[in-house]
Amino acid sequence: PLNSLTRVEQTQLWYDHEWFQGFSNKVTFVNRKLSPVGGFSYDYLQENGDSAARPFIRTSEIRFSTRFAFDEKYINGDFTRTSLGTKYPILQLTYIKSLKQIYEGQYDYHKVVFNLNDRIRFGQLLGYTDFTIEGGKIWGNVPYPLMELHGGNQTYIYDYMSYNMMNYYEFASDQYASFWMFHHFEGLFFNKIPLLKRLKWREVVTYKVLFGSVTDRNKKELLFPTSLHSLNTVPYQEVSAGIENIFRFFRVDAFWRLTYKDQVKSPFGIRAGFQMAF
Repeated sequence: PLNSLTRVEQTQLWYDHEWFQGFSNKVTFVNRKLSPVGGFSYDYLQENGDSAARPFIRTSEIRFSTRFAFDEKYINGDFTRTSLGTKYPILQLTYIKSLKQIYEGQYDYHKVVFNLNDRIRFGQLLGYTDFTIEGGKIWGNVPYPLMELHGGNQTYIYDYMSYNMMNYYEFASDQYASFWMFHHFEGLFFNKIPLLKRLKWREVVTYKVLFGSVTDRNKKELLFPTSLHSLNTVPYQEVSAGIENIFRFFRVDAFWRLTYKDQVKSPFGIRAGFQMAF
């Protein structure tokens, strides 16, 4: 909806160096200007208790990232690289330092994000599990647009990188931890049914859980919109069961939202998407 849109103007410059195959460091400078649009506004309370609005938020950051993916294989283009994955865990650690008053940066904070991805194979009978563990924390005062605004999905298109039953602009955190699990049965059940075996459909289930919180000090930097909440009490959770490899390229999932069900019209939804798997 037009009451929760943000215009982002961003400039970034980075240097990426791979020391050896699978191990790299990246240094990035980012300057962003965030402006509310569509009747949205960045409201805050002044010392006298009256409300006012900031016309925009500007931040400058220097980011240091380390990525380790042992024995990772790639397909290289002229300016791009596509990962073919590795049988070992992929680790990434990012440290972010804001640069207050550099190119009009308004805030002073530190942020650390750790991410781990891996795949566990159970043989041809039971399939395999992909999982992601991620955690992050911000030190310093930041308004909610600079927090971790957890990605929602209010479309009918399956989004691998989002919480598919979470609304846009629903949850924010200045420290968080998440666990995502995707298990692919590789036809464990459908292969026992003659007709479905010929179709080569495959079963898949997912589970996502998110823990997070926001400090009272950061809640006062800007007033939260009525649609935005913190996760200080109960973690957000959702599960799904689906079918992939439909006509080789499609998947359909049924999702159930397990917590904060009172904040949505229905805790159940269907998502469909395009997926190419080998």
